[in-house]
Amino acid sequence: MFLKRLEIMGFKSFADRIGIDFVPGVTAVVGPNGSGKSNVTDAIRWVLGEQSAKSLRGAKMEDVIFSGSDSRKSLNVAEVTMVLDNKDERIPLAYSEISVTRRVFRSGESAYLLNKQPCRLKDITDLFMDSGLGKEAFSIISQGRVDEILNSKADGRRSIFEEAAGVLKYKQRKRKAEVKLNETDENLSRVLDILHELDDRMEPLQMQASAAHDYLEMSSELKESDLALTSFDLAAFRKELTGLAEESAALSGKEQEIGAAIEEKETFVQKLRKQLSGHDQKIDENQNVLVEASAETEKWEGRKLLMSEKRSNAAQQADQLKKNLELEQADIESLGKRYSEENDRLQEERAAHGVISDKLKHLNSQLTLSPADIEKEIESLKSDYIDLLNEQAGIRNELKNIELQKQQLSATSNRVESQRSHYETALTKLEAEKDKAQKDLETTQAYLAELRTAYREADSSFKAKKENFEEKQSMLFQAYQSQKQLAARIDTLEELEADFSGFFQGVREVLKARSSGQLPGVIGAVAEMVTADNEHAKAIETALGAASQHIITASEKDARSAIELLREKRAGRATFLPMTVMKARTVPESMLAAVREHPTFVSVAAELVKSDTAHKEIVWNLLGNVIIAKDLKGAATIAKSLMSRYRVVTLSGDVINAGGSMTGGASKNQSSLFTRKAELEGLKVKAADLAETILSAEKSVQEEQKTLAVAEQQAEVLRTEGEGVRNTEADQLIGLREIEAVWKTTKSRYELFLAEETHKEDDRTAIEKRQEAAQSHAVQLEKDLAELTAKIDEMTELKEKDASMRDAILTQLADQKSAFAVSKERISRFQQSERELADRLAASKVKLAALQKELEWLKSDGAAKVYADEEVVDKIAHWSKRKEQTAELLSQLKKDRSDVQRQMDELAEQLKEAQRVHKGFTEAIQTCNVKSTRVEVQIQNLELHLEEQYNMTAKDAAAYEMTEEEHVVRKQVKLLKQSIEELGPVNLNAIEEFDMVSERHRFLTEQRDDLNEAKTTLRTLIEEMDEEMTSRFDETFRAIRDQFQVVFRELFGGGAADLVLTDPEDLLGTGVDIIAQPPGKKLQHLSLLSGGERALTAIALLFAILKVRPVPFCVLDEVEAALDESNVVRYSQYLKRFSADTQFIVITHRKGTMEGADVLYGITMQESGISKLVSVKLQEVE
Repeated sequence: MFLKRLEIMGFKSFADRIGIDFVPGVTAVVGPNGSGKSNVTDAIRWVLGEQSAKSLRGAKMEDVIFSGSDSRKSLNVAEVTMVLDNKDERIPLAYSEISVTRRVFRSGESAYLLNKQPCRLKDITDLFMDSGLGKEAFSIISQGRVDEILNSKADGRRSIFEEAAGVLKYKQRKRKAEVKLNETDENLSRVLDILHELDDRMEPLQMQASAAHDYLEMSSELKESDLALTSFDLAAFRKELTGLAEESAALSGKEQEIGAAIEEKETFVQKLRKQLSGHDQKIDENQNVLVEASAETEKWEGRKLLMSEKRSNAAQQADQLKKNLELEQADIESLGKRYSEENDRLQEERAAHGVISDKLKHLNSQLTLSPADIEKEIESLKSDYIDLLNEQAGIRNELKNIELQKQQLSATSNRVESQRSHYETALTKLEAEKDKAQKDLETTQAYLAELRTAYREADSSFKAKKENFEEKQSMLFQAYQSQKQLAARIDTLEELEADFSGFFQGVREVLKARSSGQLPGVIGAVAEMVTADNEHAKAIETALGAASQHIITASEKDARSAIELLREKRAGRATFLPMTVMKARTVPESMLAAVREHPTFVSVAAELVKSDTAHKEIVWNLLGNVIIAKDLKGAATIAKSLMSRYRVVTLSGDVINAGGSMTGGASKNQSSLFTRKAELEGLKVKAADLAETILSAEKSVQEEQKTLAVAEQQAEVLRTEGEGVRNTEADQLIGLREIEAVWKTTKSRYELFLAEETHKEDDRTAIEKRQEAAQSHAVQLEKDLAELTAKIDEMTELKEKDASMRDAILTQLADQKSAFAVSKERISRFQQSERELADRLAASKVKLAALQKELEWLKSDGAAKVYADEEVVDKIAHWSKRKEQTAELLSQLKKDRSDVQRQMDELAEQLKEAQRVHKGFTEAIQTCNVKSTRVEVQIQNLELHLEEQYNMTAKDAAAYEMTEEEHVVRKQVKLLKQSIEELGPVNLNAIEEFDMVSERHRFLTEQRDDLNEAKTTLRTLIEEMDEEMTSRFDETFRAIRDQFQVVFRELFGGGAADLVLTDPEDLLGTGVDIIAQPPGKKLQHLSLLSGGERALTAIALLFAILKVRPVPFCVLDEVEAALDESNVVRYSQYLKRFSADTQFIVITHRKGTMEGADVLYGITMQESGISKLVSVKLQEVE
């Protein structure tokens, strides 16, 4: 077998598919470093099943897929196919050629194909396991394997010999056997632990099982004694219950008498409460009137006082205003007279001033002034200029005085405005307080109205709840009475049922014998076995007649046994209905069809009863030929239609017998056998319903009582709160009236200062007019000053002209100028005085108008006050009188209410005493009821005990009779219970559990034996594998040692070498050392040789291993890389000789190796990152 072909596609640098054909001999794959030639080795290793990406010089398996280059995209799949020639059938498959394909995808998926058929990796590894091509075999030897030989220690080098010896699979099997042995030890340990645990449990379980057996025996004995004692106790409790019922009935009579007296007193209390409520309502109404009258009286008295004060203040103000008005009028007259005189003098002075001015103009026109005169004129003009300046200063002073007056007026105005603002703020605050007081009063009044409404509603609610409580209390008492009556009726019926009362003597004896178990074949009387609705009960009872006491038996034999018993006891006679022989009797359908449509037809009697289906034949035998009709008239019609062959019974119990005879009339209203059972069941249902109703009613009465107390408390709280709110309302009303009085006084003050503020505004206007006139005069003075300046300039120009003709004129001119100046000064003084008088006159007139206006206001307000004073007096008298009348009436009402309250309190004490006595009887009745309930509970508990403990009824337990006295049986029961208690907690499952544990103990004991046997077997197997591995290793080591010595000499051309075991005594753990002696050197350890010698020695060892363990083909990946040229030639020559037995594929770049190859394949990387293949056969070249 040899490697025939290798196909690579997408694997590492082989982007394109390539195929390498191999021949026996030596095939060399050559190429420069980095060309990808070693990827051929990786491809062969990978297709043989290598799973380690690291062994393939990658990080993960996807790294073997072509990852792309600068010019080529990456691929998503890598595939390698190896074709083997198998003509020698070294691989046990019936194929001359075997192809193995492996693919991997970038997604992580992979696939294996064997001869193009999908298979598993395990299939591949199993296929090559014994062929020498496994991944651990020496079919691929790389430089790494050489380094492993060179660099490993002796212990590490052992693995190479183990691979060659084929002991790895034994080591693997040994490891598995050891794992199994460990698992077996663990399992055995667990089994032993469980067995130990079970051993600990076995003895206690055995004791528990024994205790369980004892418990079951004592429990059985206890059951019989306990049932007998329970039956005895039930009878005693029922007797006690009867005595309690009689006592309760006696107490109920006395309770009802006192209850009637209480009801009468409560009615009278209710009447008094209504009177009290009426008095309260009247007191509330008059209290409101009193509050209103008090508030109104106080309001009008406050108003009277306020008006008196205002009237006094107004009179004083009016007197003062009159005096001020007279003074102001006199001042105005004086000022007017002075102003008229000053004005006349001013006019006269202005006329004289005009004459003087004309003379000056005339003289000036005649005079030609000399320079000296001109100089004097200039001086005169300058003097006039100075006078004008002085006048200008006077005007300015006047303006300052006006400004000062304005400031003084402003200060006064500010004071007045401050007072007005103060009263305005106070007025605003009072208005806010008045509004708040008004709102508070309205809120209080609204709340008071709500309280009154709430009180009326609460009082009505209290009364309604009181009536509801009394009604429910009465209903509860009635329910108690009904319950007692119902219980008495049930007891009576149960006693009748238990004693079979109403049955004939013979029937009663048979039924008692049945109950005692003497006649098990007796089913029961017909009256016990059938029922009917209340509507049809009377008719069915009549239809059955005496047959209701017939006895149903299971068979004729049972009937004969019962008859024999009656005969033996001489206990009377009875009629029996054996179920085996009784047959139904019916009315022919043809005849029934004729009467079914009749309006009074009800049904066939048998169709109206309810019974067990097993008794159907007997029911139809007794009632199948009886017709039920609504009334007697209709029954007669139906009987005629049936030709009087069958009985017809009406719903009221009348009968038309077969043959036409009639039976009917009235009977005493008493319980019959047929209806008694139905009545008892119905009464029990009613009793249960009534008990629930009473329980609900008791809860309801208690809740109503609590609700009543809450309602009464709520009404009282509302009444008390209403009184407090009424007092608050009166206080708020008085407070509001006081605020209104202060508000009115403040408002009058505010209006007074508001008017004065207006007067001050008028004064400010007059002063501003004076200021405006003075400012206008000042402007005129400015113009006059400008004109004088111009004249002075003009006279200065004329200064140099002739002045000879002007002396006389100058004298006159000087006199006139002097007179002109005096006149001008007097005019100015008169103007100033006139202006001052005008200002004072205007101010006095404004003040006079204000005084007159204020006086008029005071006069009009005073008149109103006089009129209002009369009204206030009337109001005070009216409300005071009403207040006194209301107070008297209120006092009388409170006295009347006190009398009613006292009467009601006395009656309440009497009622309380009666209720206390009534409560005593009620509690006594309740005590009886509680005792009865307790006895009933005891009975129920005993019955429940029977049902839960033994699944029996009281009747069933009655069959167990005490064979000894009561105290003996109780002692026996007590001892049995003590004995059972002494057993402690009994595990009844212990019996079954002990059996199960015993069985499990047996099973685990067998498992323990099996595990011990398996453990022995595994240890034997491990020993055998150790012997096999030792034998194989020793044999292989000796063979490799011999071959190594030969191969070493051939490769080195002489010398000697040897393999030495580090521990010959321990062949399973010994290491292997290499000792070599190249030609011309001494024998020494491998590590002491040169690098080339060491490499060639390692290659010699590998060749020696291949001779001992030959492989079909061997891939040598640059194993000779470390050799020098001479050693490469030796290596190549030896390889050539060795290739006769083994096919070699050599990855190399050494020339000597290439020369020794039969076929050369070149690997180039013409395109970056992509390997290409070139092949040449050397034989063809030669």
